[in-house]
Amino acid sequence: MNISRTPNGRAFTLTELIAVITIIVILLAVSIPTFRSTIAASDSSNVETQLRLALLSARNAALHSERGADTAAVFTYQPGGKTNILICEQVGTFRDRSDPGSSVDRDVFVPVPAFEPVQLTAGWMLSGLVPAGTLPTNSDPGWYEDSADRSFDTDQRNWVFPETEFFDARTVDDGGNRQTFMIRFVGGVGSVAVGDDREALILSPRATTIGRDRTPFEDVRVDATADLSRTVRQALNNRSYLLTNQGSNGGDPLTTLFGDVSGDTILARTVEQIALYKASDLANGLGIKLNRDSGIFYVYDAVAPEIDGRGDSAEFHTRLRWWIEGNTTAARNNSDDDWIIQDDDDRPVARLYTVQRYTGVLQPVPLLDFAGANR
Repeated sequence: MNISRTPNGRAFTLTELIAVITIIVILLAVSIPTFRSTIAASDSSNVETQLRLALLSARNAALHSERGADTAAVFTYQPGGKTNILICEQVGTFRDRSDPGSSVDRDVFVPVPAFEPVQLTAGWMLSGLVPAGTLPTNSDPGWYEDSADRSFDTDQRNWVFPETEFFDARTVDDGGNRQTFMIRFVGGVGSVAVGDDREALILSPRATTIGRDRTPFEDVRVDATADLSRTVRQALNNRSYLLTNQGSNGGDPLTTLFGDVSGDTILARTVEQIALYKASDLANGLGIKLNRDSGIFYVYDAVAPEIDGRGDSAEFHTRLRWWIEGNTTAARNNSDDDWIIQDDDDRPVARLYTVQRYTGVLQPVPLLDFAGANR
C-alpha cells in the first residue's frame, strides 16, 4: 500500500504551522464581520417582507369588503419581544361613553378569520408617528393619555409604541391602558385612509374568565365565541335587550363590553408613518438596558404603561424621537444642540416608511434634517 508523503518526506516546521494558523485567523477575522453583515441584511429584508405582506393583506381585505366596512393592519406587542400585526375588519359603530365628561362614536374592529396574524421576527419593533398637538394634554381618557409612569411632550411630534399588553388583565375595566396605532384602508376601495383621525376600538379579548360571570359579560362571551364578528354584530344590534338584562350593574352595556374602558378592547388610530427597528439597536443607541421580561423599554408586569426606570419619560420619548429620525448623536448624548447635521457622527439605524395611498405598498421615507437636505 502506498502512503502519500510530502515531496521531501519531511513534516511541517513550527514556523510553517504558525504561519498557516496566522493566515487562517486573518481570513476568519475578515470573513466573520462580512458573514454577520450578510445575516443582518437578510434578517432585515425578511422583516420588511413580513411588514409588506401584512399591509397588502389588509388592503386585499378592504378590496373584498363592502363600502363603509373598513379594514386595518393593527400593530400589537407581546412582552418578550414579539410584534404582531392583526388584519382586522370594521363590524359596526356605537356611542362610547367611557369618558364621563363626553361621549363619542367609535368604530369597532375584529380580526378577520381568513388572515392569520403576521408575527415579525423576534426582537424587531414598530413605532407610529403622531404629529405635534395630537396626544391628550392631561390624563383624561383618550389615545395615549398620560399615565403615572409614562408621558409625552405633546407640543412635539412623538413616536408611539403598541401598548397593548401593559394593563391589568384581571379586571374588566382597565382597557383605558391599552392603545396602539394602525394603518386603515377604505372598505370597497382599498386606499389608505389618509387624514382619518377617528379613533377605533379593536377587539382583543383578555385571556381570562375573571369577571365574565356577571352581566353583560356572561351574555356576550367575546373570549369564547367561535365567530367574534357575528357575536359583536349581534350585541351592537341588541342594545335594548342588553339594557333590559343589565340588572344592578347599571351603565351602558355596549360601553362596558366594547368601549375604551373595556379590558377586551384596544383604542387605536391610524398613522401615516411607521418606524421599523431592532430593540437591541435602540438600546445601544440610547445607552439603556431593555426590560428583561418585556423585551422593550416598558415594565413587564405593570398594570398601566410604565417606562422602565427612565426618569422623566417625556424626555425619554424625545430622545427616542431623535434616535428614530436619525439624530443618533443627540439621542446618545441627550443633547438637542443642533439638528442640522454637520458631520458624519450620526448613524441612522431605524427604517422609516409610509404607505402608498392607492396601492398599499410600503415606501421608504428619506431622513431629512431641518435644512431640508436628504440624509
